[in-house]
Amino acid sequence: MDVDQMESLKLSLRLPKKEALFQLNRKGITSTIGYLFVLLLVLFLPNIYSAITTFERELTEVARGLYMAQALVFYPLLIIFLIVAGVTIIAGGGLLLSKILKRKLRYQQVWKMTAYALTLPLVFSTLSTYIGLPDYVTVLVFITPISYLLYKMITVYPKRP
Repeated sequence: MDVDQMESLKLSLRLPKKEALFQLNRKGITSTIGYLFVLLLVLFLPNIYSAITTFERELTEVARGLYMAQALVFYPLLIIFLIVAGVTIIAGGGLLLSKILKRKLRYQQVWKMTAYALTLPLVFSTLSTYIGLPDYVTVLVFITPISYLLYKMITVYPKRP
């Protein structure tokens, strides 16, 4: 992680505070996507490691190479695609909430807010998966804090006249 991403991590852990929210919204979209990429890499590195270390020993060299390509390239790309699609869907819900609450927000702002607000819910849900909690508990551990954070962050912005 570079200095900018460490700053983003510190600010995202302080959400929904107004100062942190406004500082994060000043960051560019490439910085936000880079932050998400590094966060997901750190969170899913144990999965990638276990996938590499537990493959069948009797595989041929070609099959082993394909398996390694899947574990090192395709799995991270799939996770990145799913998280970007997930952020987009959640941000759509956040935009709908901002319209209901009559706040002055654009989709780009809500998308970045959602991306940074995912830090703690992703960490909590990943930890709950590793300790073996049931799936419905993991979903609740994810949905509850992200819903709360989005609501609190949206209400920081002024109402439309």
